[in-house]
Amino acid sequence: MTTTDAEMVPPKKEVNSQAAILKAAIKEFAERGVDGARIESVARQANFNKSLIYRYFTDKHGLFEAALQSKLEERNENVEKIPVDITEILQFYFEENLRDQNYVRVLLNEAQQNNGAPLIDEPWRQDYYQKHINRLKQSQAEGAISDEFDPVCLMLIFTALVFFPATLPQLAQLISGHNVDSAEFKEFWNECLAAITKLLQPRE
Repeated sequence: MTTTDAEMVPPKKEVNSQAAILKAAIKEFAERGVDGARIESVARQANFNKSLIYRYFTDKHGLFEAALQSKLEERNENVEKIPVDITEILQFYFEENLRDQNYVRVLLNEAQQNNGAPLIDEPWRQDYYQKHINRLKQSQAEGAISDEFDPVCLMLIFTALVFFPATLPQLAQLISGHNVDSAEFKEFWNECLAAITKLLQPRE
């Protein structure tokens, strides 16, 4: 696609073009981080001219912001669809993080390269996690989780539990003796999650 072609992309094709670019960008940022990522590489993977990327996203920072937000929006759509049962929620996100390794790697690269500057789309992302905290509050109100636990504290703990195998798979394998992608590890970790959530149930 030439620069002239890029300037004449119809509205419907424009949406598809952006989606293809964002998909390629997530892969590039996951592999190389924000600093190491190259617009040329994203354009090559998406099969578009890099001028189209600059037209849509201005620069690499804008592209990373849009790519990360697209992944969060993808997950945000599932918040109201997942079950209220906390064990099933944890199992869902544990397996989702194993499935979507690029999303996990993008978050790791963001953490490694952040030097104290404001986070990208911080208010929007805080709202995303607040929805999950509200789900925990709902579980507490329905008696599924003891209300003696602070829901924000629980959110931090649960986030660590569902991200650990995907972010540090080598440690999970050394400790458990199983590759995190194996059926044995998934069954073992789901049993661990179920046991932990039982401890959080209200006392008689």
